[in-house]
Amino acid sequence: MIGPIKFIGRELWRGVVQHRALTLTSVLSMSAILLIFLFFMMVLQTVDRYTGELESREEISVFLNEGLSKSEVSHTAAALRALDGVDSVRYVSKDEAWESFRADISDEALIQSVGSNPLPASFIIRPAPPARNADGVRGIARAAETVPHVEDVRYAGEWVLRAEQVVGTLKRIGAAVGLIVLVGVLFVVGATTRLAVQARLDSVHLVRSLGGGFLFTEAPYLVEGFVLASLSSVLTIAVARLVHDSLADGLFRLLFLPAPTLLAFVAVSGLLGLLGSWIAVATLPRKWLL
Repeated sequence: MIGPIKFIGRELWRGVVQHRALTLTSVLSMSAILLIFLFFMMVLQTVDRYTGELESREEISVFLNEGLSKSEVSHTAAALRALDGVDSVRYVSKDEAWESFRADISDEALIQSVGSNPLPASFIIRPAPPARNADGVRGIARAAETVPHVEDVRYAGEWVLRAEQVVGTLKRIGAAVGLIVLVGVLFVVGATTRLAVQARLDSVHLVRSLGGGFLFTEAPYLVEGFVLASLSSVLTIAVARLVHDSLADGLFRLLFLPAPTLLAFVAVSGLLGLLGSWIAVATLPRKWLL
């Protein structure tokens, strides 16, 4: 007597071979749905990484009043270092600021037109790691504005804030996209399973009449749903990789997902296929399986 595992494998192969068009349509449909979700995950990862890089490079420029004595500069530096969330404070003199400006501007005529050095001395504040975010940088900047002898404070915190807002929006959209993918995969697998059962009703009835139980009637369709969804996810990853590599030299390069995430993607896709097949089999008219 043939064992259940061998029987399931044979039924799976027979179903794929005899219903090639249905199998191909199912795989391609699920791949298209999963591809949308996979690319969305790549975009989210890329934007999240970009936000993290902005936060890690975040610096605050604190410009000083003119004509301060060395003692006043030292007291200002000590006050800035004492602020919550500050990692380091670096002093930039007027001369250093001017030399940096001249190095950045290659137009000598423009430099000569400026005349004497108009740039103020300043301090560059680097936030501590816990404060390298929009709220942390904003808090340090506002506190620095209250320090004596400070004329102005500048920082790129708004860019970080906007990036964090984009990430938050993408995560909310991602939840909606994930729900759509869930419903789409369940629908495709469910429809495929119902059509497969209908196409093989005579075989199901024969196996049932010979005393075949769950492993010989319903189980092959559950395994088929799992395998087809897993294959669809693998195809999706292959297509995404090709597109990713073709855009490698573009202005905006998407980060490809790491191997553990891709393995989880395949596993979850397979489980969705299994769930979709189980729902389809559980809701079939019982007379079909009797």
